[in-house]
Amino acid sequence: MAEITLHDVTKRFPDGTLAVKQASFTVSEGEFFILVGPSGCGKSTLLNMIAGIEDVSEGEIRMDGKIVNDVDPKDRNMAMVFQSYAIYPHMSVRDNLAFPLELARLAKREIDRRVERAAGILQLADLLDRKPASLSGGERQRVAMGRAIVRQPAAFLLDEPLSNLDARLRVQMRTEIARLQRNLGTTTVYVTHDQTEAMTLGRRVAVLRRGEVQQIGTPRELYAEPRNLFVAGFIGSPSMNFLPGEVRDGRLVLPAAELALARPLRDRLHGRRSVIVGIRPEHFHDASLVEVGNTDGAVVEAEVDLVEWLGADLYVHFQMDCPAGRMGALPVELEHAAKDANRISLVARVDPSSRAAEKERLRLWLDASHLHLFDPESGENLGG
Repeated sequence: MAEITLHDVTKRFPDGTLAVKQASFTVSEGEFFILVGPSGCGKSTLLNMIAGIEDVSEGEIRMDGKIVNDVDPKDRNMAMVFQSYAIYPHMSVRDNLAFPLELARLAKREIDRRVERAAGILQLADLLDRKPASLSGGERQRVAMGRAIVRQPAAFLLDEPLSNLDARLRVQMRTEIARLQRNLGTTTVYVTHDQTEAMTLGRRVAVLRRGEVQQIGTPRELYAEPRNLFVAGFIGSPSMNFLPGEVRDGRLVLPAAELALARPLRDRLHGRRSVIVGIRPEHFHDASLVEVGNTDGAVVEAEVDLVEWLGADLYVHFQMDCPAGRMGALPVELEHAAKDANRISLVARVDPSSRAAEKERLRLWLDASHLHLFDPESGENLGG
């Protein structure tokens, strides 16, 4: 196991593109650490710098306290697993697993021992004599994982390893990778664009955007305490809803509701006029199914656009009227929520017993105890 530390790590390509900007964090020994963000945010570049595949333009990368910026990839004692499997089609599963050990000139007895151990861990024992062409996508990915395991590295680096699998296999392999990492206890840095993978696999997660780390925290912290608009909108499925709001005389005025602000928040918002209000889908409730007088909040009326029934959940997509001129408070990155100049689109996750129906009006209870308030200009969370 290894501790991996990055201090102000920056990557600038020869054409001037700034791919990673001053990334700083520490991955503890044995930790499962996730780098997540949209395509092109710099997460794979960052992983490649940790591996030594990409040079570091500025900053330091340390392993167990030793600077490794100029250490060759082969000497860093790390094993990478890629999206494309990287297994040899002409070799059997056994030979694929043994190949990196043969390159390292290990004794045959040791090679056989490690191959058998990895095959047992990954449930590949019955497939050792088969060629990759006869394997399923999940089995091929397990072979790729096996090639990393046999090396007994200090750290695993996984770059979108599940992207080529269908949805069902991704869920299965996600569970297998989590169990494997827990059993082996090997330090692991895992790159994904899928926030569901990030939230279910990682002990801690770093959210990246345009080459910059936006926030690092546990999945629960990222979901409940997002540092800014980007993290709030990226983490969670369906995404957080955003509304323009105004602060007036200690109250929060929304397009279809008005709420009293608690004293601590009122003090933090003193002198502020406009805010962006965030509320997660599960914090809207069908007002006919709850006792609306028992908690802080407000009833809003909405026109239902679409109803998605998913068994245990019911997603209600609806529109809310927004007075003329108020929509301008939304930053550009959230304009996708606006249907037109005077309406905004939202989604609620309500009890499946709700009788919400498309093209009908629905009364929803907005739970004000879970609101998030953001600065419209900086995007920073104003909740303290």
